[in-house]
Amino acid sequence: MLGRLVAALGRAVVVAAGALGAVIGIQLLRLRQHRFLPLHPGFWISHTLQPADGAEPGTIPLRLVSFGDSTMAGVGVSRAEQALPILIGQRLADDERRPVRVLNYGWSGARVTDLVQDQVPRALQSRKPGEAPWLPEADVVLVVIGANDATHRTPPRRFRADLRSVLVTIQQSAPQARVVLAGIPRFRGALRRLEPLLSMVDAYAILLRRIGRQEAERAGVAYASLADAVPPLVLSKGIGIEELLAEDHFHPSPLGYRLWADVIYAALREVSSPPR
Repeated sequence: MLGRLVAALGRAVVVAAGALGAVIGIQLLRLRQHRFLPLHPGFWISHTLQPADGAEPGTIPLRLVSFGDSTMAGVGVSRAEQALPILIGQRLADDERRPVRVLNYGWSGARVTDLVQDQVPRALQSRKPGEAPWLPEADVVLVVIGANDATHRTPPRRFRADLRSVLVTIQQSAPQARVVLAGIPRFRGALRRLEPLLSMVDAYAILLRRIGRQEAERAGVAYASLADAVPPLVLSKGIGIEELLAEDHFHPSPLGYRLWADVIYAALREVSSPPR
């Protein structure tokens, strides 16, 4: 009797697995056909921001350096002023009443290994003759990375090692800087036609988020939990999911980026400025 039950359950599992595999196969095909936004938003983020109330003459600007993926590059908005690094930089300029120079090294599709191999090393080099490298002079460093690691299922051990390398290099190169690492956002709600595929990605992201928080704590840098902090803001403001997403239903909209900026800047404000 028990043997028959086990055999029946086994057959049911095989049938269910086959059905799920077929569904995911169809969704992967839809994903390939989905029209995402262009990889480049049409602008570069290299701006000097002025505080709304003005700055004292001769005030030395703060330097904000950002690393990450398409959300740092500005994919999802039409103007640089709506992009995440600029939104955070403007909040910083207004609060500290100092100009803020913002330079972004992030680009679409980046995973944490790309920060190790490309973005951080470039920030340690001069952009042009006579100009000092940006990272060693940074006052604030923002890191928003991990979403593409979740979608590509970067092995946890590799993710941890690369993220640790990024944070250590930043701290060694810019010991005076305030550093914020933003956790991977939630995927659920985006690309609803691709459920349960997106939920599977989100389940994997939970593991990487835990690693990100642990590495931030280990390094002593601020951690902004987008997955935990953004949804309550959405609920409190009565915002619909469609308002948070750009036209590709995947990247944040201008409103979505403003909520992200609120969460990341709140984490930044908890970090005291090291003596310079």
